Amino acid sequence: MERNAKGIAVTVAIVAAIGVSLVAMLAVLNRKDQTVGLNQEIQYDDFAFSVQGVRKMRSLGSGDPQNGAQSVYFVTLKIANHAKRVDFTFKRASAILVDDAGKEFHPSPSGQQSLDAIHSNNCSGPIPAGASCTTELAFELPENAHASLLRISEGGTLGDILDFVFYGTKRIALGSLQ
Repeated sequence: MERNAKGIAVTVAIVAAIGVSLVAMLAVLNRKDQTVGLNQEIQYDDFAFSVQGVRKMRSLGSGDPQNGAQSVYFVTLKIANHAKRVDFTFKRASAILVDDAGKEFHPSPSGQQSLDAIHSNNCSGPIPAGASCTTELAFELPENAHASLLRISEGGTLGDILDFVFYGTKRIALGSLQ
């Protein structure tokens, strides 16, 4: 009986190793790093994102910079739902600005509040299948930081790892902003 259990355990381990190997091979074959420029889409499954424009200001409004930040980047982001049947809801927190040093910045709540007072958010609700919308996002950065890329992260750290393994690194280059 003990010998039979060992045989089953070895068989299960071999089958699991083969399964993991097949998934790894599939990931390697499908994985593609991608960096696109302005007005070009990066696509995750049926949902695509493109930066339509970027503006840089010294501070929010006429007051002092908030939270020690001295530069505010306003990113105009288009979200396209290429699905045939499924709606998509964009979460602002999934947009991440990356500076030249690789430091990441999430949208600024105070900056976004100031921006929303001026512009309506066209992407606040579900985006129907086949539709798209454009929204503006505000990011506060230290004056010495220079935003160079935008990336989308829907699933936190685990999602980033899975994206890296299965889809590759996908970024939108923002070009030179001075």
